[in-house]
Amino acid sequence: MSSFSVTSENLDDLVDRILIPHTQFERAIARIEQCLRVMQRCADPVGLAIVGESRTGKSRTLEHFESRHPPFRTADGRKVPFLRVKVPSKPTVKGLAELLLYHLGDPAFDKGTEIAKTLRLVILLEQAGTVILALDEFQHFYDKTTRKVQHHVADWLKVLVDDAKLGLIVTGLPRCLSVIEQNEQLAGRFMTPIHLPRFDWTNEDDREEFSGILMGMGESLSVFKWPQLDSPEIVFRFYCATGGLIGYLTKLLKQVTWNALDADNHSIGLPELSAAHHEALIKNDPALQPRFDPFQRDFSCEMTEEIIHQVRTIGTVQQEPPSQREPSGRTRKPKASEVLSGRI
Repeated sequence: MSSFSVTSENLDDLVDRILIPHTQFERAIARIEQCLRVMQRCADPVGLAIVGESRTGKSRTLEHFESRHPPFRTADGRKVPFLRVKVPSKPTVKGLAELLLYHLGDPAFDKGTEIAKTLRLVILLEQAGTVILALDEFQHFYDKTTRKVQHHVADWLKVLVDDAKLGLIVTGLPRCLSVIEQNEQLAGRFMTPIHLPRFDWTNEDDREEFSGILMGMGESLSVFKWPQLDSPEIVFRFYCATGGLIGYLTKLLKQVTWNALDADNHSIGLPELSAAHHEALIKNDPALQPRFDPFQRDFSCEMTEEIIHQVRTIGTVQQEPPSQREPSGRTRKPKASEVLSGRI
C-alpha cells in the first residue's frame, strides 16, 4: 500500500497553502489593513502601490489579504469589502468595467454602454459595501511596446474611485509607477509605495529571512525527509537555484514534492532537487541554464561576484539587443511600420 494513500490528495496543493510571512510582506499587509480602516471613516480616497519584480509575492499579498476579508452575505445581500481583480493585458474602460461588474456578481456585466456600465458599477460597489478596490498587474496600464500610459483608462479609474469613495491598492512591476506619476490627480491620492524586493544574499538580514522561510517551508512539509535546511550550504544552493525569489522557491518545492508523491518516496535529496530544478525552472528562464545546477554535488557553494551576478538576473526579462545591424554588419533601415508604431 502506498505510504501516501491516505493523505496524498491533500499534499498536492500543500505548498500553495503554506505561507511563511517575511518583513516586507507583513509590512504590506499592515499598510493595506490601515487603508481599509481609514477608508471606512474617511471620505477622501487613498491609494497604495505595492511594486516589485516578478515572483516577489505581490499577488500573494492581495490573495492573503482577501482571505482575511472575504465576501460575505447579509440580509441585505452579498458584501464585498475588498474587491480584487487582475488587470487584463490591454485594458480598456469597457473591459475593466465588465470585469469589475462580473466580480460583483452582475449577471448583465457585458450589457450596456460604457457610461451605463460605469453608473451601474458605482451603484453595485455601494450596495456591496466595497471599501477597497485592488488591481493586480497594474503595469498593464502602461503599454511597454509604445511606452505610453493608457491615460483614458487611468482617468476613468480616478473618477471611479472618487465617485464610489474607494481606497485603491495596486500591485505590479516597477514600471506601473509611471501610470501613477503621469496622472497628477491619481498621484495625489497615493502614499509612498511599498517595494517587495527579491532577497539579496549579500545582505545579512535578507540571508536570515530567506533561510527562515526555507526552514519554515521544510517544517510545514515535514511529511518529507529533507536535506539539512538550516545548513548554510543548503540554503545557498536554494538561493542560487531560485534567485532569491519566493515565487521560484514555491515553484521548485511544488515540483519536487509532486515528484516525490508520484514516486511514493518521502526522502528528498540533492538528486531529487536537481531533477525538479530542471523540470520547473530552467527551461522557463534564460538565466537558468542546464550547466548551472546548484543541486549538483560538485557545485561550488562559495559566494563569488560571478555567481551572485548570475543569480540576480534570474527571473528578469532579457533585454532586446540595441543593435539594428544585419548579419553582414550593415545597418538595417527601420521599416515604416516600426517607425509609426513607436518601436524605433
